[in-house]
Amino acid sequence: MTTKQALLKAIERLPEQQLIEVLQYVQSLSHAQKSTLLTEPDQVVDPLAEFIGAVSHSSLAANLDDELYGS
Repeated sequence: MTTKQALLKAIERLPEQQLIEVLQYVQSLSHAQKSTLLTEPDQVVDPLAEFIGAVSHSSLAANLDDELYGS
C-alpha cells in the first residue's frame, strides 16, 4: 500500500470536523511549498523586507518630537 492509499483509507474513517482540519492542514502545506518555491533555495526570507522604507515617502514621523517630549 502506498502512502497516498494509506492516507486516503485513514481519511475515510474521520468525522467531518476532523476532515475540515485535515483539509486546512493540507492547504497550509501546499501554501508553504509554493512560498518556498518562489524563493531562492539559500535565500533567507525576511517578513519585514517588503516593509522597509514604506514610510519614507510620507510624513508619519513629522513633528513627532512634540508628541514624545512635549516641547
